[in-house]
Amino acid sequence: MSNLSIKKNQDLSNSKIFTTKNPLVETMRQSFEFWHTTFDESPINISLVWKKATESNFEIMKKIEEGWRGNKNQNANIPITRFLQFWSIAIRESDFEKAKMEMQECQELWKNITDVQFKIYVEVLNLLETYWKNIQDKAIE
Repeated sequence: MSNLSIKKNQDLSNSKIFTTKNPLVETMRQSFEFWHTTFDESPINISLVWKKATESNFEIMKKIEEGWRGNKNQNANIPITRFLQFWSIAIRESDFEKAKMEMQECQELWKNITDVQFKIYVEVLNLLETYWKNIQDKAIE
C-alpha cells in the first residue's frame, strides 16, 4: 500500500470519528459547552483539574485502566492524558466547530484507537464534568 493510500485511509477513518452521529462528537459538544462556559466565567486551569481527577477519582482511574487493560506495552494514562491536553486547548476556541476541527487535526490521537478506548474517552469526558460539579457542590456547602 502506498503512503498516499495509507494517508487517505487515515483521513477516512478520522472523518468517520468526527461524524455528527458519533457518540464522542456529541459528548465533546456537551463537554465544550460546559467547560468553555466554565472557563469563560472563571478562567480555571482545566488541565490541572482534569489531571487531579484522573489521578485521584477511583471511577475515572478504573475507566482508563479498562480501556488499555490488554496493552501491556502502553501506560493507560498516556493516551488519555494526551487526549485531555489537546481537548483542554481546543475548548478555548470560540465555538465547537473550531474546537472539533482542532481535535480532528490531532492525527496521533486517532490512528490506533480501539472501539473500547473510544468509548472510554466518551465516558471520561462525562465523568470529568460530574467530578467538577461535585467539587463545586461541596464548595458551596
